[in-house]
Amino acid sequence: MKKRVIDMTKDPRHEQFEYFASLKDPYAGVTCQVDITAFMERLAQSGAPFFLAFTYEVLAAANAVPELRRRIEGDRVVEYDACRCSCTVAKPDGSYAYCTLDGTLPWAEYLAQGRKALDAARDGGTMREDGDSGEYFFISCVPWLRYTDMKQPLPEPAFSNVRLAWGKYATENGRTTLPVTLVAHHALADGIHLGAFYQELEKRVSQNQ
Repeated sequence: MKKRVIDMTKDPRHEQFEYFASLKDPYAGVTCQVDITAFMERLAQSGAPFFLAFTYEVLAAANAVPELRRRIEGDRVVEYDACRCSCTVAKPDGSYAYCTLDGTLPWAEYLAQGRKALDAARDGGTMREDGDSGEYFFISCVPWLRYTDMKQPLPEPAFSNVRLAWGKYATENGRTTLPVTLVAHHALADGIHLGAFYQELEKRVSQNQ
């Protein structure tokens, strides 16, 4: 994916960038319950796998927010035109591997490539990532737990890839909801940008088609 350098001295958030970039723990994260009732109805009609289909919506929502596509590279900030994801895939022996998915592809192509990539990761994948890992959103899923909050392991010194996760969905009173977690580097994104992600995701999964 292409990227361009952002001159943070001319960015409206230059003061926030300087402050949060100086912190030992500069991460900001939130977990929200997302209503996926309409999404589940669409899924039942299409027969697509939940993980691949929901990842597609999450990638589209995250890519819609420019600040979530920004990364800190040494002493500069870059912004990707679009980001793929590196996601975790459970293997038969209880370990997991990394798998790359490209949500910028048309749906049918994404679905076909995604199925193959997930199968390959399950059968012989590793925890190595190919190419420019800076472009990735890091995605994981814990479908065994309906959680209300999540603490993720984060590196020190900090790096700036956005982390996304979700848990087990549940249906109550005819509505199905799913906990979705987003963690971002606060030097690059504020609450308004996290909120923009959830608004876009909710808009996408509420569509009937």
